[in-house]
Amino acid sequence: MIIDVTYASDTSSVFWSVLDLWEFLLLAISIFVLFASVFSVLFILRWWVLLVLSWWKDEKIKPAINTIRYAFIWLVVTVATIFLFPIFGRLLWLDVKKYAEPKAIFSKIEEIWWKVFWTSTTTNSNDIQNLNEEDFINSL
Repeated sequence: MIIDVTYASDTSSVFWSVLDLWEFLLLAISIFVLFASVFSVLFILRWWVLLVLSWWKDEKIKPAINTIRYAFIWLVVTVATIFLFPIFGRLLWLDVKKYAEPKAIFSKIEEIWWKVFWTSTTTNSNDIQNLNEEDFINSL
């Protein structure tokens, strides 16, 4: 043949061997919860600034009220993602203990946090007690 045909391999491809579907789902849920939490805190801070700067005038308080509504919506979405998703997963007979339990989500968020904001090799939360001042300064 003029053109060689390449057949795709089965599930042992490089992508699936590095990151399986459940880990990817746990990572996606954790990132969503992390961003929703950050956005809700930012909306609450924005609400507070708008409220303080409005001098209690009605036309200036309306944006502050809308901002706190958005913060409340983000907070509800975050809580629903963390606590209602495992319930829906169990109703669909999925094995949600691996990727949708709140403990797994929070531990994955902590792992993401350590990987983003710490450059040292310390990625376990149990090692925080063993971290001294010199190690912290050297990691920066």
